[in-house]
Amino acid sequence: MPVPELHIRFLGGLGEIGRNAALIAVDGRGILVDFGVMFPKADMPGVDLVLPNLGGLRDVELVGVVVTHGHEDHIGGLPFLLAEHPVPVWGSAVSLGFVRNRLAEYGLEGSDLRVLADGAVAKIGPFLVEAIPVTHSIPGAIAVALTTPAGLVVHTGDFKIDHTPLDGRHMGLSRIAALGTDPGIRVLLSDSTNADEDGYALSERAVGPALEDLFNRHASARITVACFSSHLHRIQQIATIARDVGRRPVLLGRSLQRNVRLAVELGLLDERLVAHQVDPRDVAGMDPASVCVIATGSQGERMAALHTLAFDQERWFAVGADDVVVFSSDVIPGNESAVNLLVNQFTRLGATVVRSPRELVHTSGHAKREELALLLELARPGIFVPVHGEHRHLAAHADLAQRTGVVREAVVVARDGAELVVGETIVRVEDTPYGDYLYVDGVVGDVSRGVLRERRNLSEEGVVIVGVTVGADGSLLGEPEVTSVGWVHDEREEELLAEVRARVERRFAKASELGDDALAEQLRQEVRSFVRERTKRRPLVVPMVTRLQEGWARG
Repeated sequence: MPVPELHIRFLGGLGEIGRNAALIAVDGRGILVDFGVMFPKADMPGVDLVLPNLGGLRDVELVGVVVTHGHEDHIGGLPFLLAEHPVPVWGSAVSLGFVRNRLAEYGLEGSDLRVLADGAVAKIGPFLVEAIPVTHSIPGAIAVALTTPAGLVVHTGDFKIDHTPLDGRHMGLSRIAALGTDPGIRVLLSDSTNADEDGYALSERAVGPALEDLFNRHASARITVACFSSHLHRIQQIATIARDVGRRPVLLGRSLQRNVRLAVELGLLDERLVAHQVDPRDVAGMDPASVCVIATGSQGERMAALHTLAFDQERWFAVGADDVVVFSSDVIPGNESAVNLLVNQFTRLGATVVRSPRELVHTSGHAKREELALLLELARPGIFVPVHGEHRHLAAHADLAQRTGVVREAVVVARDGAELVVGETIVRVEDTPYGDYLYVDGVVGDVSRGVLRERRNLSEEGVVIVGVTVGADGSLLGEPEVTSVGWVHDEREEELLAEVRARVERRFAKASELGDDALAEQLRQEVRSFVRERTKRRPLVVPMVTRLQEGWARG
């Protein structure tokens, strides 16, 4: 009996940071590994979130989702997915805690969430799914081993090899090695985020002494530490040091407060560390040396607590010369400008700003080249596909895999929308139309690339609106109405608008047999050409045609 083909469709996460989603299917039945979001870039005005393309699920029966960990770029899209495909979601207890909080924001508290403990195996449709513990910058992260009729697929999720994890939960390297030997790993999908960086990622434990030293050096200052709200181990270390030096914690940010409650409920954080929290509004009247502020917003997000602290001095307390602000995170590619804005603002206010890598206040949660090479040596896959990263990361990981010489069949650098097809003897990559972004702007799919281009154009070049009234015979009635916003801002404006009116009058004075749509398009082209010729700018041109019907007469 022939072995059915295995299809792995990449709906996001290849060539970008975020939107991670891989659909693994056999005989028309599929399982998703993660379904995350990407936060909008600067060239996506008005967009709230960017999702993997849900259209890539139309031709399969989706039987479930397995989440590797609780970061937004891996679980943030689940509310939108489950609204259309209400399937079970599997993951560690910690990951499902983050998922549950995310779903509650969208009224999906009744979703089917099923715990997949370390080492446990679940039957999900035609797949056997095993959870393998991995170490990362969030507790409860797992790699996923999927037994399929076409062979074993291992997806590492995000990981680094931390030999001294704070929670004592070690990465399951021996299990990966065992699977690499028996039954053998047919396809390995592995995290590529730090594939272009040599060496090893430092243990999370390395950050503690550096933070402790910083607290001791700035014993009289008010210290604010910004980190990801999901980085519960980092929060634990900060809160422990604060308690040991006699500081009370201040938690800034709703997501931080929610995640700390979750960590306490799951036994991941000692409740005593946050039992004596200070209300942020009381900080202004306290000795700076008596508090430690933990805040969200280390990536410069405009709506996050750290941005508010920097630019709204009356919200909680005023930052000044008695403050030390610590960015306990790396900058995600694309967020450099937003983070630099915050750094400059805090410096302008007189605060001392501390950042990695100048001081060891952060260590990455992603494996570097030596760790990635070790994983490849243990897994010894037939087919290797680097995932999770920009193209430079994927290419560096592929080069590393080639250099190790352990990949038996093929190293495949894919992109969003690609589909890897694996049979008994064949391996091929096909293109699908499902790599495109799915934008959320209030509702899912309400924004197209064309709309985004128009929004960017509006923000950069302005708009010119041209209105004409034509009679039933197509002749121009009255003077064209021309207005502009954001096109020109000097004494030339009235002169240029008058020239536009004159040009439209000359061009459309004679009767025209064109329909309204065709006439509007000619107006757009005519005005656009004139505007570019005279000002070298490209504002959005909006034509408006009003046609008076037969028998109409002026009153």
